[in-house]
Amino acid sequence: MCAIRKKPIFLKIIGILFLVVMGCKNDDLPIIQDQNVLPVVKLQIEDKYLWSENSGLYVVGSNGISYADCPMVANFNQKWEYPAKISFYENKELVFADSVGFRIKGKCSRQKPMKSIGLYWRKEYGKKNLKHQLFPDQEIKKYKRLFLRNSGNDFGITHLRDAAITEIIKDFAKVDYQAYRPSVLYLNGQYWGIYNMREMITPHHFKYHYDVDDDTVDLLEGSEVNPEADDGSSSDYLSVVVDYLNNNDLSVDTNYNQFGNLIEIDSYIDYIIINTYVHKTDWPLENVKWWRDKTSSNHRKWRWVVHDSDWGFRKGNEQKLWIGNLYKKDEEIDKIDGFFIFNHLIKNKKFRNQFLERYKFYVEKVFEEQRVASIILQLKDKIAPEYNNHQKKWNTISYSKWEDAIQELIVFNNQRNAFIKSVLITLENE
Repeated sequence: MCAIRKKPIFLKIIGILFLVVMGCKNDDLPIIQDQNVLPVVKLQIEDKYLWSENSGLYVVGSNGISYADCPMVANFNQKWEYPAKISFYENKELVFADSVGFRIKGKCSRQKPMKSIGLYWRKEYGKKNLKHQLFPDQEIKKYKRLFLRNSGNDFGITHLRDAAITEIIKDFAKVDYQAYRPSVLYLNGQYWGIYNMREMITPHHFKYHYDVDDDTVDLLEGSEVNPEADDGSSSDYLSVVVDYLNNNDLSVDTNYNQFGNLIEIDSYIDYIIINTYVHKTDWPLENVKWWRDKTSSNHRKWRWVVHDSDWGFRKGNEQKLWIGNLYKKDEEIDKIDGFFIFNHLIKNKKFRNQFLERYKFYVEKVFEEQRVASIILQLKDKIAPEYNNHQKKWNTISYSKWEDAIQELIVFNNQRNAFIKSVLITLENE
């Protein structure tokens, strides 16, 4: 448990500071109330599921495991799911209250004091799904999963980097993405800061967006040569897509046209453009997802997902670029499998021309400097009234430094836009 027993005052102060950093429950911490500018999520869960040495999800504890490439062994790396209750408020009015499953989510960002949370609607908790329009800018009104994200590796910096990239591309990109809405969380009555409320990319996401059977969805991730199945199976992808590329020259138009029956070319183009433009440093082997429904006539082609861009738009990467065999200035040979499909497609002149035209559109329209600055500042304005409370809870950077960090996103895009324009001119003239 994370309780502080009576002790000398200087030790008590040290203990409180430790708990502020680690996010542990403590009644001696100052009470924080939100500013009533964002939707509010309230979660109630037994303390033992959060803080106990054996079963607590918010502690290193005694039953920990390692996870992904993150070396720390801790309870919060476990995929334990515990029962909890959720209440959701808009304008101080209760909108819904349900029982859900509670998990810690994320990869190495689980080590952050503010942790991402996955919420799961299941029949055994009461309701098998949530029926409410959580995200006002989309028509979906049914969910089985909800992701309360700590902003990933952007925690403690802008708190909106990944969300900003989603908002910039969503009206143009022929890819799937996670809707975004900022919210405030209270955990067992304590203020828990600003969370990025997001959709969760699972087969249920595609079921509700495309009316497909979630049991027939293949959702893959990782290397394009040897992917892992997040859901479903990778066998058809390997035996059809990879096999076709290994045995057919796409510089031949008939082969290229036939390959277009296997994947959504437009979706793949946008996926490559977005990820290379924002320069996600953990990509193209990490944070990669693509899917198809193996039975639907409308969704049997593979389609790509853009998500988890918290390593994008980073200062210092404005002139770093690798677009497979098309542009290899900053090639990382150990990640070449992430461009397996692209490097076959780029052999075809029709594809090359289409790709460059589409990239030019993104630079001139989607990532246009004034448009991007406006979107980022609008997102900032939504959470700005709440930021000081969030900063007080998690001891993140000051308000002025937070503003500077957000301005760096705008500066990055301005410099990136000019650099990519120059690259495209060079490629068009080759």
